[in-house]
Amino acid sequence: MVSPPTSYSRLVDGLELPLPLAGHPALELCNTRAGWGEPEPKEYLGSTEHLAVLARACGLVSQAELDGLRGLEAEPDVLRRTLAFREALYEVCLDPRPGPAWDAVAAEAERAACAASLRPDGWALPLDPELPLLAFARAAGELLASPHVPIRRCPGHGCGWLFLDPRGRRRWCTMATCGNRAKARRHAARARSSRGA
Repeated sequence: MVSPPTSYSRLVDGLELPLPLAGHPALELCNTRAGWGEPEPKEYLGSTEHLAVLARACGLVSQAELDGLRGLEAEPDVLRRTLAFREALYEVCLDPRPGPAWDAVAAEAERAACAASLRPDGWALPLDPELPLLAFARAAGELLASPHVPIRRCPGHGCGWLFLDPRGRRRWCTMATCGNRAKARRHAARARSSRGA
């Protein structure tokens, strides 16, 4: 049974996925976990099907490629590697210095670059169970190699989502959720404080 979407999620092909708020596919992958650093984070990547549908929703694979992936046998190792890649990528996006996380992201991005072939319509990745991971790794490599656009972490309680902040004015993943919840908490705290005075 599919759970109904929350204010942070949407249904795509019958699967619950996070809202696309980050401004870049690599960051959308990071945002498949909500509550980074929390004891019980919300996990959106429950299967390789979630990963493939997310890659399609982010424009990294075509509908024809998604249909082709559905005809292949799933490889559990792909999901395990994707979750490890996501963990390292999240760390690198917040602190892009050389180290183990950078090496892990670079290794997957280099694998994606090596797997790509040049076709008349551009670069293409092979249609195999690794395709969504390779597509996200390639997108991450492009993001990290591009001119620096500030990446912010939402300070909302139970969130931690990442997003691009080209104007330097964005604080929340979305004002309608994390921003308003923070306002409500501050208002409640002020009301309790004034009653106690």
